[in-house]
Amino acid sequence: MSAPIAPPFHRHLLALVYDTFLVVPIIMASTALIMALYVQIFPVDTSEEVVALPSGLVQSTAVLSVAIFYFIFWRRGGQTLGMQAWKVKLVNSAGLPVSNTQILTRLVAALAAYGAFGLGIAWRFVDPDNCYLHDRLSGTRLTTVPKAK
Repeated sequence: MSAPIAPPFHRHLLALVYDTFLVVPIIMASTALIMALYVQIFPVDTSEEVVALPSGLVQSTAVLSVAIFYFIFWRRGGQTLGMQAWKVKLVNSAGLPVSNTQILTRLVAALAAYGAFGLGIAWRFVDPDNCYLHDRLSGTRLTTVPKAK
């Protein structure tokens, strides 16, 4: 069996852009749900025109929404809709479906990789297998899905 082929960087980037169009409405809906719950639980001064959620709550809601989105899609078949469109798939280092532990590790490591000025992303350009740092830490990798014949 041949080694899996890593997708070109631009295909992975385009898959991320595609997924962003799906994730943003999910973040908006989950934040609206949190806002509805928040005003029911905590008394709100009705003389104020604007009710603002604590920023930490909004950020936590956004991160959790994105994590749940990716967890569900990666667990279900290793691909988000953007990854399906751009023929990219997440597998473990043996080329098999990823485990829950690998997904959770990859999500936490990716948060750090993106948050550290993109250094975990830049790792791909020095890695011999074109893996990101969060892939190395989680035992996963992105592969190119061959075209159907």
